[in-house]
Amino acid sequence: MQLATTQPEKNIQEVREYDLFLDVDFAGLKYNGKVTVDLESIGDVSLDAVGQQVSSVKSEGNKIPFKHSGKVLEIQTGKFTGPLEIEFDGKVSDNFTGFYKASYGDGYILSTHLEAVQARKVLPCLDHPAYKAVFKVRVRTDTNLSVISNMPIESETIQGEKKTVTFKKTPKMSTYLLYLGVGKFIQEKSRHGGTELYAAYADRPTSKINTEFSFDATRKVLDFYESYFGIPFQLPKLHNVAVPEFAYGAMENWGAITYREILLHVDKDTSIRARKSVAHVIAHEIAHMWFGDLVTMRWWDDLWLNESFATFMDFKSTDRAYPEWKVWQDFVRTSTSGAMGRDALTNTHPIMAKVHDPEEIEELFDEISYGKGASILRMIEAYIGSENFKKGVVQYLQKFRYSNASGHDLWSSLQEASGTDVSRIMEGWISQEGFPVIKASLVDGRLTLEQERFLTGGTSKQTWPIPITMSVDGKTQSLLLDKKRAEVNLPTTPRSLKLNVNQTGFYVVQYDGKELLDLVWKSRLSPLDRWGLISDAKAFLLSGRTSFKEYIKLVEKYQNEEEYLPVVEVSDQLSFLYLIAPSRLIETSRKFHDAGLRIFENKKDDNSTTLKGIIAARLTLLDDAYAKKAGSKLNDLANVEPDMKRSVVMGYARSSNDYDGLISRYTKSTTDEERLRYLEGLASFNNPELVAKTLDFALSGKVKRQDVRNVILYATANPDARTAVWQWFKKNMAKLEEMYSGTAQFSIILREYFSIVGVGRASEVEKFFSEHKVTGADIALERLRIYDKLAKNIAAAP
Repeated sequence: MQLATTQPEKNIQEVREYDLFLDVDFAGLKYNGKVTVDLESIGDVSLDAVGQQVSSVKSEGNKIPFKHSGKVLEIQTGKFTGPLEIEFDGKVSDNFTGFYKASYGDGYILSTHLEAVQARKVLPCLDHPAYKAVFKVRVRTDTNLSVISNMPIESETIQGEKKTVTFKKTPKMSTYLLYLGVGKFIQEKSRHGGTELYAAYADRPTSKINTEFSFDATRKVLDFYESYFGIPFQLPKLHNVAVPEFAYGAMENWGAITYREILLHVDKDTSIRARKSVAHVIAHEIAHMWFGDLVTMRWWDDLWLNESFATFMDFKSTDRAYPEWKVWQDFVRTSTSGAMGRDALTNTHPIMAKVHDPEEIEELFDEISYGKGASILRMIEAYIGSENFKKGVVQYLQKFRYSNASGHDLWSSLQEASGTDVSRIMEGWISQEGFPVIKASLVDGRLTLEQERFLTGGTSKQTWPIPITMSVDGKTQSLLLDKKRAEVNLPTTPRSLKLNVNQTGFYVVQYDGKELLDLVWKSRLSPLDRWGLISDAKAFLLSGRTSFKEYIKLVEKYQNEEEYLPVVEVSDQLSFLYLIAPSRLIETSRKFHDAGLRIFENKKDDNSTTLKGIIAARLTLLDDAYAKKAGSKLNDLANVEPDMKRSVVMGYARSSNDYDGLISRYTKSTTDEERLRYLEGLASFNNPELVAKTLDFALSGKVKRQDVRNVILYATANPDARTAVWQWFKKNMAKLEEMYSGTAQFSIILREYFSIVGVGRASEVEKFFSEHKVTGADIALERLRIYDKLAKNIAAAP
């Protein structure tokens, strides 16, 4: 186990129970607390405690000397076994962590977010995932308020204008999974077998959360997980709690999952794109009820074990619940592709990254811990077989339930279930950063495979144990490439050949020579395979392994593509390239998007509907005539297909520059999806001054703080606004840092957006960040150098 720097756990052997009482002054945004911690220690007790004023520590009524440094509460117990009674005062936080105020209009609720190490901001505790304990929670507050926690209410007593709510004891769980919500909630109820299901949201007259779809999705994924894992959901109830302001998408508090409001609301005006997000996030969080809550990582080194598995199981369960969505196509486009984009940089980290200090943890909630880990799990499942994989997972959960485990424990279970040397393969993937490129060449009927690390800038001679899949003449075969180079015998005259069948492997393939490429295109390529070819091509373009001319020639093969995944991938790529080299890409991009809209015009399935909405929105940035045509439907927006509404609002913005009109519509909006739609329009003006005005509006207090990041994203996607975004960011960087302190959101803004905004001004951006040291800038600058170089190469290309 890798211990935190402060090491308050150095003497504590066990924490058995927290008996927590909070007297919450809702209006005053403060609370008095008393926690009785039943523990065993071989020496003086040290507990994590940040932001509280500790007034007393007692044992059996006797005062015990203590010292509180601000981060650690040091209690002079000597060797100790039994309960410690600690009295303290705390303040409600105004950022997104600890016990914080989540505002809506003129009201608010109070809600906790304690991952990764934020429980210490609420109560003195041993804030370490390996020290699981039972929690008994009591809350005193105003009689007109509701209180929600992990477990059902055991009793409620009223004393004048105050009431005390007592909850049943939790099972043993880690501190970061504790939940407390206080406020005026509407609570709707359903059931799944023996589990009571609740949906809770703030009671306000202006908007209602429609929970029918979220209840349906919850029941479906619970069905799947209980069957797949062979273990019923372990608590008597499950809340889905909509939080008005929330830095993250959702949080897996055991028995009381929190979500952004947009991720629980679905009505007739909800786009299929948003509906998919609701289903996926619910599936991800409920997967954590087993992977993360029932079995928890020992320390944050293995954060990926929680998040990768929840991501992987999310797609498994959503695929079962909504097969028409073909969600594994979205998996490779988002989880796999996003992880490869990050892991191709020198500024990356292994899946299992060493955490020496709690301050480092937030930065691990990234594409590697989620997407890469999930992609490796998909690769291993394909290698050992889905039934062996399932058997190993069930064995792992049964063995470590209500306890803690590491990645090594999971590999051992998978290895035992499959009889395959899974541990050796997995250690090779989780302990080193990066991923391989396989160079395939054909000489005298023999296929030569060589591997090296793929980097967008430079090379490295690393090797991995790679489970290779290969289709030859329509028949799939596999091999383990665990050395630098290998040769494979082929039929005398193979008719077709494709490596990485259905893109189950976390690697890219570079085919050498026309003969081999012809065999690839003669293969019966699935949509996943066709996605893989163009996805790899983008990686090779970014790294300089292929020229812009060769890349465009490949894009032309997809001009009449009729499948969702390859089309949306080419759309993604051309839209990205248009942002960094607009003059060279505008015609190619416009032509492709025009064709896509025609090809999918009459297709009614959900994926085609989603795709049409994406293409139409992007076309408004490429074609003024189309923007005007789309925008003309604004006054009839209620009758426009939900997925097409984005393009109408964006088209109206592009063709009218009507800032006040869109602001008026934004302020009258009643759902988050509707509000975000208008914010995207407000960031899409072709007048940069109006985009800058929109960015200022985002910080005015009239936009949810959680949505400021979205406004920056929308403005970054506007090729007319790059300079305006950069100038605005320089003025407001400190505000953004403060707004998202304690979370990884600010560094995400840097990593994802400013590598694009900085193209054409790389020296200026590098100078700025050399003078303003902030987390995430190193990754943004590395990407910026790559994108800036690519933009220059494209400009110089024939």
